[in-house]
Amino acid sequence: MQNGTKSDTMENSVPNPRLEEPWAHSWQEAVEALGVSPEQGLDAAEVRRRRKRYGHNRLRGTKSKSAWRILVEQFKSLIVLLLVAAAALSFAFGDWVEGTAIVAVILINASIGFVTELRAVRSMEALQRLGSVSAKVRRDGQLHEVAAEKLVPGDVVVVEGGDIVTADLRLIEASKLQANESALTGESMPVGKQVEPVESGAPLAERTSMLFKGTAVTRGAGEGIVVSTGMETELGQISSLVEEAEEEVTPLEKRLDQ
Repeated sequence: MQNGTKSDTMENSVPNPRLEEPWAHSWQEAVEALGVSPEQGLDAAEVRRRRKRYGHNRLRGTKSKSAWRILVEQFKSLIVLLLVAAAALSFAFGDWVEGTAIVAVILINASIGFVTELRAVRSMEALQRLGSVSAKVRRDGQLHEVAAEKLVPGDVVVVEGGDIVTADLRLIEASKLQANESALTGESMPVGKQVEPVESGAPLAERTSMLFKGTAVTRGAGEGIVVSTGMETELGQISSLVEEAEEEVTPLEKRLDQ
């Protein structure tokens, strides 16, 4: 344990186990706010109370899209229909070169859109399946392996290289710990982690005292206190934004509609 001594006794049940900007507070403050002893973890009764209050640690489900549906949607555009009509007219008038060129453009455009959207959809589906993996949690003084969706705020989670982070954690121990956060920040290089707090308002990529749901531990080992689960995590907030985003019509499509 770094930077301080863990409290021997702490109250497991607190009115509202939440901490704003946990990365900007010391791990001792995070432990106190979440009402948990790092050596003991939560007891079974408190876990049940918190799960009833905060629900399961999983992202909100979205409608699955088949590859066939994604492919068909690539042709539901006025521009594509105009190009199809142009290709048909070209073939009808014997202009095979122009018709073939238009068909090639349609297929290239559809292929790019199909591959891009398919990857995005499958990535979101993969993230929603994070609840099916397990996490190592200290409860009642013992280390248990539980389904990730059963984590609650205040749980003490143990991580090591190769683990997938299944909730947002405020680190209380870190030994040569690094994490790949490309799923959230786009940064391909692993980020070094520490227990010391960082500035309030620090951007996501600079919150080195945190581990985030959906990222991967690439090196080292550590322990962290769960501060957010499910849709309250950084990944959950991104998922909400994706759900709320509406498909925009390009200026060209607007003019063609007119």
